[in-house]
Amino acid sequence: MAVALLTTVTAAAQVAAPSIAGISLGMTAEQTRGAVGRADRESESLGMRFWEYSRRGVTVIWKEGEAGVHGIVASRPAAGQVSGVKIGDPEVELRNTWGTPARERQSGRFLDFIGAGWVLSAELRDGKVVQITLMAAGAASH
Repeated sequence: MAVALLTTVTAAAQVAAPSIAGISLGMTAEQTRGAVGRADRESESLGMRFWEYSRRGVTVIWKEGEAGVHGIVASRPAAGQVSGVKIGDPEVELRNTWGTPARERQSGRFLDFIGAGWVLSAELRDGKVVQITLMAAGAASH
C-alpha cells in the first residue's frame, strides 16, 4: 500500500540522513561489507534483498535495480544510537531528541521523521522504541 509523505518540513529535513551501525543509505555492497562484514543471513522477497546482521540487530535492505543501500532497520540496542536514540529508549526521550514527528501512524505506534530524500521511522511498544527504520524517500512504509 502506498502512503503519501507529508510535506511538513521538520528540522530533520535540513540534515543528511543518519547512519545506523556504520551503514548509510546509498552505500554499495562492497562499502557495506567493509563497514560491517558479511551478513549472517541473506534473503530476497518481492524485488528486495535483505542482509541480516542478527548479533548487531541490523537489517540492510536493497531494492532490485538499485546499487546502493535502500533501507536500514535497527531492532536491538546493539545497533547503537541513531541520531541520539537507541532501541529501548522511552518515547519521551525519542520526542525530546528527534522533535515533533511529521506523521504518526497506527494510533501513534509509528512516528515518522522526514528528511531530504529519506524517512526515519520509530516503532513504539509500551512507551519504548522497539525498532528504528531508515528508508530512502519513496520507499514503501510499514
